Amino acid sequence: MTTKSFRSADMLRGWRTLFLLPVITAVLVLSAPARAMDIAFALSHASGPHRIFLEALQRSPMPRSHHIADGGSVDEGLDSAVLERADMIVAVGARATEEILKKFSAPILSVLVSRSQYRSLIAAYPDAALSAMVLDHPAARHMRLAGAVAPNVRTVGLIIGPDSLDLEKVFSTAAADSGVSLLSRRIGAVEDLLPQLEQLLQASDALLMIPDPIVASQASARTILLTSYRYRKPILAYSQAYVQAGALAAVYSSPEDVAGDLAAWLRSAGTESLRQPLVLNPVRFSVAVNRQVARSLGLDVPSDTELIDRIAGVARK
Repeated sequence: MTTKSFRSADMLRGWRTLFLLPVITAVLVLSAPARAMDIAFALSHASGPHRIFLEALQRSPMPRSHHIADGGSVDEGLDSAVLERADMIVAVGARATEEILKKFSAPILSVLVSRSQYRSLIAAYPDAALSAMVLDHPAARHMRLAGAVAPNVRTVGLIIGPDSLDLEKVFSTAAADSGVSLLSRRIGAVEDLLPQLEQLLQASDALLMIPDPIVASQASARTILLTSYRYRKPILAYSQAYVQAGALAAVYSSPEDVAGDLAAWLRSAGTESLRQPLVLNPVRFSVAVNRQVARSLGLDVPSDTELIDRIAGVARK
Protein backbone atom coordinates (compact mmCIF):
# COMPACT_ATOMS: atom_id res chain seq x y z
CA MET A 1 0.00 0.00 0.00
CA THR A 2 1.41 3.38 -0.98
CA THR A 3 0.37 6.97 -0.43
CA LYS A 4 1.34 10.27 -1.96
CA SER A 5 0.23 13.81 -1.08
CA PHE A 6 -1.01 16.41 -3.57
CA ARG A 7 1.24 18.84 -1.76
CA SER A 8 3.36 16.61 0.38
CA ALA A 9 5.82 17.83 3.01
CA ASP A 10 8.59 16.02 4.79
CA MET A 11 7.49 15.01 8.29
CA LEU A 12 9.55 16.40 11.16
CA ARG A 13 10.19 14.40 14.27
CA GLY A 14 10.76 15.24 17.89
CA TRP A 15 8.16 18.02 18.28
CA ARG A 16 7.68 19.19 21.84
CA THR A 17 5.04 21.57 23.13
CA LEU A 18 7.80 23.61 24.78
CA PHE A 19 9.19 24.56 21.37
CA LEU A 20 5.90 25.00 19.52
CA LEU A 21 5.50 28.74 19.82
CA PRO A 22 9.05 29.84 18.87
CA VAL A 23 9.13 27.51 15.90
CA ILE A 24 5.74 28.60 14.58
CA THR A 25 6.63 32.25 15.08
CA ALA A 26 9.81 31.76 13.08
CA VAL A 27 7.96 30.65 9.99
CA LEU A 28 5.43 33.48 9.78
CA VAL A 29 7.14 34.96 6.76
CA LEU A 30 4.47 36.41 4.48
CA SER A 31 2.80 39.81 4.52
CA ALA A 32 -0.20 40.28 6.79
CA PRO A 33 -3.85 40.39 5.76
CA ALA A 34 -6.07 43.35 6.64
CA ARG A 35 -5.90 42.73 10.40
CA ALA A 36 -3.53 40.78 12.58
CA MET A 37 -5.05 38.07 14.73
CA ASP A 38 -4.33 36.24 17.96
CA ILE A 39 -4.90 32.63 16.92
CA ALA A 40 -4.94 29.85 19.50
CA PHE A 41 -4.73 26.16 18.65
CA ALA A 42 -6.45 23.52 20.78
CA LEU A 43 -5.90 19.83 20.07
CA SER A 44 -8.02 16.83 20.89
CA HIS A 45 -4.86 14.75 21.27
CA ALA A 46 -1.27 15.88 21.72
CA SER A 47 0.04 13.05 19.54
CA GLY A 48 -0.88 11.15 16.38
CA PRO A 49 -2.45 12.95 13.39
CA HIS A 50 -3.00 16.12 15.41
CA ARG A 51 0.69 16.35 16.20
CA ILE A 52 1.52 15.74 12.52
CA PHE A 53 -0.90 18.52 11.57
CA LEU A 54 0.86 21.00 13.85
CA GLU A 55 4.31 19.98 12.65
CA ALA A 56 3.20 20.57 9.07
CA LEU A 57 1.66 23.91 10.01
CA GLN A 58 4.98 24.98 11.52
CA ARG A 59 6.55 24.61 8.10
CA SER A 60 3.77 26.48 6.27
CA PRO A 61 4.20 30.20 5.48
CA MET A 62 1.63 32.36 7.25
CA PRO A 63 1.18 36.12 7.79
CA ARG A 64 4.02 37.57 9.84
CA SER A 65 1.80 39.70 12.05
CA HIS A 66 -0.45 36.88 13.28
CA HIS A 67 0.29 35.82 16.83
CA ILE A 68 0.07 32.04 17.17
CA ALA A 69 -0.53 30.57 20.62
CA ASP A 70 -0.59 27.04 21.98
CA GLY A 71 -3.91 26.45 23.73
CA GLY A 72 -3.00 22.93 24.84
CA SER A 73 -4.87 19.70 24.29
CA VAL A 74 -7.89 17.98 25.78
CA ASP A 75 -5.93 14.94 26.90
CA GLU A 76 -3.10 16.95 28.51
CA GLY A 77 -5.03 20.06 29.54
CA LEU A 78 -6.29 23.20 27.80
CA ASP A 79 -4.74 26.61 28.56
CA SER A 80 -7.77 28.74 29.46
CA ALA A 81 -5.79 31.99 29.65
CA VAL A 82 -4.50 31.60 26.08
CA LEU A 83 -7.88 30.58 24.72
CA GLU A 84 -9.75 33.42 26.47
CA ARG A 85 -7.75 36.15 24.75
CA ALA A 86 -7.75 34.59 21.26
CA ASP A 87 -9.44 36.32 18.32
CA MET A 88 -9.93 32.91 16.75
CA ILE A 89 -9.53 29.36 18.03
CA VAL A 90 -8.52 26.55 15.71
CA ALA A 91 -9.91 23.39 17.29
CA VAL A 92 -8.21 20.27 15.97
CA GLY A 93 -10.64 17.35 16.00
CA ALA A 94 -14.25 16.97 17.12
CA ARG A 95 -13.37 16.39 20.77
CA ALA A 96 -11.41 19.64 21.06
CA THR A 97 -14.14 21.50 19.17
CA GLU A 98 -16.82 20.41 21.63
CA GLU A 99 -14.69 21.32 24.65
CA ILE A 100 -14.01 24.77 23.21
CA LEU A 101 -17.70 25.28 22.42
CA LYS A 102 -18.60 24.55 26.04
CA LYS A 103 -16.22 27.12 27.51
CA PHE A 104 -15.24 29.88 25.05
CA SER A 105 -17.03 32.40 22.84
CA ALA A 106 -14.40 33.32 20.23
CA PRO A 107 -15.00 32.31 16.60
CA ILE A 108 -13.94 28.70 16.15
CA LEU A 109 -12.56 26.99 13.08
CA SER A 110 -12.76 23.22 13.48
CA VAL A 111 -10.29 21.15 11.45
CA LEU A 112 -9.73 17.42 10.96
CA VAL A 113 -13.48 16.84 11.24
CA SER A 114 -15.96 15.32 8.81
CA ARG A 115 -18.97 17.18 7.48
CA SER A 116 -21.19 14.89 9.56
CA GLN A 117 -19.28 15.73 12.75
CA TYR A 118 -19.57 19.44 11.97
CA ARG A 119 -23.31 19.14 11.42
CA SER A 120 -23.72 17.41 14.77
CA LEU A 121 -21.71 20.11 16.53
CA ILE A 122 -23.55 23.01 14.92
CA ALA A 123 -26.87 21.37 15.77
CA ALA A 124 -25.82 21.03 19.41
CA TYR A 125 -24.48 24.62 19.59
CA PRO A 126 -26.65 26.59 17.12
CA ASP A 127 -25.66 30.00 18.46
CA ALA A 128 -21.91 29.44 18.30
CA ALA A 129 -19.64 31.10 15.74
CA LEU A 130 -18.51 27.69 14.53
CA SER A 131 -16.97 27.06 11.12
CA ALA A 132 -15.12 24.06 9.79
CA MET A 133 -12.52 22.95 7.30
CA VAL A 134 -14.03 19.55 6.55
CA LEU A 135 -12.32 16.36 5.44
CA ASP A 136 -15.00 15.33 2.92
CA HIS A 137 -13.87 15.63 -0.69
CA PRO A 138 -16.02 16.69 -3.64
CA ALA A 139 -17.96 13.92 -5.36
CA ALA A 140 -16.14 14.63 -8.63
CA ARG A 141 -12.82 13.63 -7.06
CA HIS A 142 -14.20 10.28 -5.98
CA MET A 143 -15.55 9.66 -9.47
CA ARG A 144 -12.25 10.56 -11.08
CA LEU A 145 -10.52 8.16 -8.73
CA ALA A 146 -12.91 5.41 -9.79
CA GLY A 147 -12.20 6.03 -13.45
CA ALA A 148 -8.45 6.13 -12.87
CA VAL A 149 -8.04 2.95 -10.80
CA ALA A 150 -10.79 0.85 -12.43
CA PRO A 151 -11.42 2.15 -15.97
CA ASN A 152 -13.84 -0.67 -16.80
CA VAL A 153 -16.26 0.40 -14.09
CA ARG A 154 -19.62 1.37 -15.56
CA THR A 155 -21.83 1.29 -12.46
CA VAL A 156 -20.81 2.47 -9.01
CA GLY A 157 -22.77 1.45 -5.93
CA LEU A 158 -23.31 3.88 -3.06
CA ILE A 159 -24.91 3.25 0.35
CA ILE A 160 -26.64 6.31 1.77
CA GLY A 161 -27.32 6.69 5.49
CA PRO A 162 -29.67 9.19 7.16
CA ASP A 163 -26.99 11.88 7.46
CA SER A 164 -26.05 11.66 3.78
CA LEU A 165 -29.40 11.93 2.00
CA ASP A 166 -28.50 15.32 0.54
CA LEU A 167 -25.41 13.82 -1.11
CA GLU A 168 -27.31 11.29 -3.20
CA LYS A 169 -28.10 13.73 -5.99
CA VAL A 170 -24.63 15.29 -5.80
CA PHE A 171 -22.92 11.95 -6.37
CA SER A 172 -25.42 10.95 -9.05
CA THR A 173 -24.59 14.12 -11.00
CA ALA A 174 -20.84 13.64 -10.55
CA ALA A 175 -21.12 10.03 -11.73
CA ALA A 176 -23.04 11.07 -14.85
CA ASP A 177 -20.42 13.73 -15.59
CA SER A 178 -17.78 11.00 -15.41
CA GLY A 179 -19.65 8.70 -17.77
CA VAL A 180 -20.73 6.12 -15.19
CA SER A 181 -24.03 5.26 -13.53
CA LEU A 182 -24.63 5.57 -9.81
CA LEU A 183 -26.78 2.95 -8.12
CA SER A 184 -27.65 4.02 -4.57
CA ARG A 185 -29.39 2.27 -1.70
CA ARG A 186 -30.65 3.96 1.47
CA ILE A 187 -30.36 2.45 4.92
CA GLY A 188 -31.72 3.70 8.21
CA ALA A 189 -29.79 1.45 10.60
CA VAL A 190 -26.86 -0.97 10.69
CA GLU A 191 -29.34 -3.87 10.51
CA ASP A 192 -30.35 -2.72 7.00
CA LEU A 193 -26.81 -2.82 5.67
CA LEU A 194 -26.16 -6.41 4.58
CA PRO A 195 -29.20 -7.01 2.32
CA GLN A 196 -28.77 -3.64 0.60
CA LEU A 197 -25.03 -4.18 0.30
CA GLU A 198 -25.44 -7.54 -1.40
CA GLN A 199 -27.94 -6.08 -3.87
CA LEU A 200 -25.49 -3.31 -4.73
CA LEU A 201 -22.55 -5.67 -5.15
CA GLN A 202 -24.55 -7.88 -7.48
CA ALA A 203 -25.55 -4.93 -9.68
CA SER A 204 -22.44 -2.71 -9.52
CA ASP A 205 -18.86 -2.88 -10.74
CA ALA A 206 -17.46 -1.08 -7.68
CA LEU A 207 -18.61 0.23 -4.32
CA LEU A 208 -18.05 3.82 -3.19
CA MET A 209 -17.90 4.55 0.52
CA ILE A 210 -18.59 7.95 2.11
CA PRO A 211 -18.19 8.81 5.81
CA ASP A 212 -21.83 8.55 6.85
CA PRO A 213 -21.91 7.67 10.60
CA ILE A 214 -23.88 4.43 10.12
CA VAL A 215 -21.96 3.23 7.08
CA ALA A 216 -18.60 4.26 8.52
CA SER A 217 -18.91 2.49 11.87
CA GLN A 218 -16.36 -0.20 12.64
CA ALA A 219 -18.96 -2.96 12.45
CA SER A 220 -20.28 -1.69 9.12
CA ALA A 221 -16.80 -1.34 7.65
CA ARG A 222 -15.96 -4.93 8.54
CA THR A 223 -19.19 -6.18 6.93
CA ILE A 224 -18.57 -4.12 3.80
CA LEU A 225 -14.97 -5.28 3.40
CA LEU A 226 -15.72 -8.97 3.91
CA THR A 227 -18.77 -8.97 1.64
CA SER A 228 -17.08 -7.05 -1.17
CA TYR A 229 -14.14 -9.45 -1.00
CA ARG A 230 -16.56 -12.35 -1.46
CA TYR A 231 -18.09 -10.66 -4.50
CA ARG A 232 -14.64 -9.60 -5.80
CA LYS A 233 -15.72 -6.00 -6.22
CA PRO A 234 -13.37 -3.08 -5.46
CA ILE A 235 -14.12 -0.55 -2.74
CA LEU A 236 -13.31 3.12 -3.28
CA ALA A 237 -13.00 4.81 0.10
CA TYR A 238 -12.34 8.10 1.87
CA SER A 239 -9.43 7.32 4.21
CA GLN A 240 -5.98 5.79 4.27
CA ALA A 241 -7.07 3.45 7.08
CA TYR A 242 -9.86 2.02 4.92
CA VAL A 243 -7.33 1.22 2.20
CA GLN A 244 -5.01 -0.42 4.69
CA ALA A 245 -7.95 -2.55 5.82
CA GLY A 246 -8.69 -3.79 2.29
CA ALA A 247 -10.28 -1.10 0.11
CA LEU A 248 -8.72 -0.65 -3.32
CA ALA A 249 -8.09 3.09 -3.19
CA ALA A 250 -9.08 6.35 -1.56
CA VAL A 251 -8.84 10.08 -2.04
CA TYR A 252 -8.48 11.77 1.33
CA SER A 253 -6.97 14.65 3.32
CA SER A 254 -3.75 13.96 5.19
CA PRO A 255 -2.90 16.12 8.21
CA GLU A 256 -0.27 17.82 6.02
CA ASP A 257 -2.92 18.61 3.40
CA VAL A 258 -5.17 20.22 6.00
CA ALA A 259 -2.28 22.24 7.41
CA GLY A 260 -1.47 23.55 3.93
CA ASP A 261 -5.10 24.49 3.30
CA LEU A 262 -5.34 26.23 6.67
CA ALA A 263 -2.14 28.23 6.14
CA ALA A 264 -3.36 29.34 2.70
CA TRP A 265 -6.72 30.39 4.15
CA LEU A 266 -5.08 32.36 6.97
CA ARG A 267 -3.03 34.29 4.42
CA SER A 268 -6.19 35.65 2.85
CA ALA A 269 -8.91 35.70 5.52
CA GLY A 270 -9.70 37.27 8.86
CA THR A 271 -11.84 36.43 11.85
CA GLU A 272 -14.68 38.52 10.44
CA SER A 273 -15.37 35.77 7.90
CA LEU A 274 -16.07 33.34 10.76
CA ARG A 275 -18.80 35.37 12.43
CA GLN A 276 -21.29 33.33 10.40
CA PRO A 277 -20.87 29.55 9.99
CA LEU A 278 -18.56 28.77 7.10
CA VAL A 279 -17.72 25.37 5.61
CA LEU A 280 -14.40 25.16 3.78
CA ASN A 281 -13.85 22.22 1.43
CA PRO A 282 -10.45 20.56 0.92
CA VAL A 283 -8.15 21.92 -1.76
CA ARG A 284 -5.13 19.71 -1.27
CA PHE A 285 -5.55 15.95 -1.25
CA SER A 286 -3.72 12.64 -1.07
CA VAL A 287 -4.34 9.22 -2.58
CA ALA A 288 -3.84 5.77 -1.15
CA VAL A 289 -3.79 2.53 -3.13
CA ASN A 290 -3.71 -1.04 -1.85
CA ARG A 291 -1.55 -2.58 -4.56
CA GLN A 292 -2.08 -6.09 -3.22
CA VAL A 293 -5.84 -5.74 -3.60
CA ALA A 294 -5.33 -4.31 -7.10
CA ARG A 295 -3.28 -7.34 -8.13
CA SER A 296 -5.85 -9.74 -6.69
CA LEU A 297 -8.56 -8.04 -8.79
CA GLY A 298 -6.40 -8.05 -11.91
CA LEU A 299 -6.18 -4.24 -12.02
CA ASP A 300 -3.16 -2.36 -13.33
CA VAL A 301 -3.46 0.81 -11.27
CA PRO A 302 -1.39 3.84 -12.35
CA SER A 303 1.26 5.34 -10.09
CA ASP A 304 0.21 7.60 -7.25
CA THR A 305 1.58 10.62 -9.11
CA GLU A 306 -0.47 9.85 -12.20
CA LEU A 307 -3.58 9.25 -10.10
CA ILE A 308 -3.18 12.62 -8.44
CA ASP A 309 -2.77 14.32 -11.80
CA ARG A 310 -5.90 12.67 -13.16
CA ILE A 311 -7.98 13.52 -10.11
CA ALA A 312 -6.74 17.11 -10.17
CA GLY A 313 -7.44 17.36 -13.89
CA VAL A 314 -3.78 17.92 -14.76
CA ALA A 315 -2.90 16.94 -18.33
CA ARG A 316 0.25 14.85 -18.62
CA LYS A 317 2.66 15.36 -21.51
